[in-house]
Amino acid sequence: MSEKNKTLIFLLLAVVLLGLAWYSTPSIPVLNVEEIVGKQLFEKFTDPLAIKRLEIVRRDSAGEKEEFRIVEVNGSWRIPSHDNYPADAKDQMGLIAESLISLKALDVAEKMNYNSNAKSTNASSIHSTYGVLDPTEDNATLNENVGVKVTIIGTNKETKIDETLVELIIGKAVETSENNQPESGNAINRYVRIAGQMPVYIVNIDVDRFSTKFDRWIEKNLLDIHSIDIAEIFIDDYSLDLQFTPERTLAVSINNVADLTIAYNNTAVGDQKWTLKKCMGYRGALREYYEKSLNNNEELNVETLDGLINSLNNLKIVNITKKPTKLAESLRNRESFDKIKPDESMFKAGFYLVATPDKNLKKDTEKIKLLANQGDLQLRMKDGICYNLRFGELTGTQTESDKNKNKDKNENKTNKDNDDTTMMENRYLFINADFDPSMIPPADIQQLPEIPTTGDQNVINTIKKERELKEKSNLREQERVAKAIESGKERVKKLSARFADWYYVISEDVYQKIHLTESSVIRIKTPSDNPSANKNSTTPNKTQPQNPAASPEINLPGTNGDFKLPLN
Repeated sequence: MSEKNKTLIFLLLAVVLLGLAWYSTPSIPVLNVEEIVGKQLFEKFTDPLAIKRLEIVRRDSAGEKEEFRIVEVNGSWRIPSHDNYPADAKDQMGLIAESLISLKALDVAEKMNYNSNAKSTNASSIHSTYGVLDPTEDNATLNENVGVKVTIIGTNKETKIDETLVELIIGKAVETSENNQPESGNAINRYVRIAGQMPVYIVNIDVDRFSTKFDRWIEKNLLDIHSIDIAEIFIDDYSLDLQFTPERTLAVSINNVADLTIAYNNTAVGDQKWTLKKCMGYRGALREYYEKSLNNNEELNVETLDGLINSLNNLKIVNITKKPTKLAESLRNRESFDKIKPDESMFKAGFYLVATPDKNLKKDTEKIKLLANQGDLQLRMKDGICYNLRFGELTGTQTESDKNKNKDKNENKTNKDNDDTTMMENRYLFINADFDPSMIPPADIQQLPEIPTTGDQNVINTIKKERELKEKSNLREQERVAKAIESGKERVKKLSARFADWYYVISEDVYQKIHLTESSVIRIKTPSDNPSANKNSTTPNKTQPQNPAASPEINLPGTNGDFKLPLN
């Protein structure tokens, strides 16, 4: 075969191969902007009740991947990252479903032909420009070009199989003012894309609804109370000194200061809302427990007490730690503290079971009490429920300078929700509930008139009717009290189950508002309120405890002042 013929054959083969390659290469779909604009991005997602799992991923202030999940477990929402803590997600899930079901493309970021394959050559550059880089990618780093990824897993109505209904990456806000008008709430125009796809759309969405912060997904009213239902508060003002002995036991010394019972009347005005019912103090070398009253120049600190009420109405926790199973079971069954074995988790959180003298009994009688290293507060409700709040050890501290430093780093981030991710000091809080039937208003029993056996029949009939009415009234009152007691006992069971599993964590700011002491609720009157006071006096605004916690003389009646607990 001649060289000329060989060359022709090779050329012919090349043409054939080129044709085959062209024929087998998939066409690049052309994005028709007119077909996209105004249409829902997730046509499969139509039923909010189909949601079974929500996943949110972003990058934190250090560039680390931050993942948050809410899952449905036996009909209720749980947070897997926090030991399946119950999530108050009903309303928030509704808002998220509303945002995504109705999410429509207002426009396309670039009027050009898009390759639907997100791994195309120029994808990274385009996605970086609009801040829709996938935060789950290993090479994603902390910068304003990384978005927030939202994934919703739901059940397909027809197949009954779980599938991905939504997979969206939310990016930067659209800077053009004329194209960035909020439609509702905090929703603004932002760049987004569907994960795994190339096109970048413009939508109107509220990115704050997709928070990864634990405290945004839990019950805001932790105690589930309303201030109008508070009858009084009881402050057990003490602190603990802890020392390890050579025998590997923990010596717990109690620094008692005072016990205060303060009544609350929400219908009163100003200073009349609060009344000091009882104040017990300690005196002498034997720490005698005695009742005392306010001096002429002392008064209740109404502002501090009002601040307590405001904080309790929306008691906010920042984290939780799960209690050991055996301890949780004992608390759930409302066993007495003398049947509960102390464990290491309690010590670490700042809570101790200690045999202490019963201050209300004349004779030397001890009982096991749960003590906290920063004292107790009890809320006594009108329905007899008593919430015990015990303040424990510090956890998760951070300086203000560190907080501001991290905040400065986050000022330009896509999601402003991350600006307050850092915390100051946090503190453990132990909550349990009791029931005190004496808090329920007693039955208003009316004395029944005697029915005369002789005399005017009309008078006798009148007395009979009066007696019948009073008997019915007395019966209603007795039933009211019995029903209130039964209801209170049932409620305490539910509350005990609710609080049993968790050590709660509150911020130091919240702690300062709800942790009350004698010196914080009793203050020296100002000169205007106390004419006899010396205007030039340098006396501080708050009274000091008569027996400071730092006093070395700690000698409770019947003891040497030390209570030893085995460490194991």
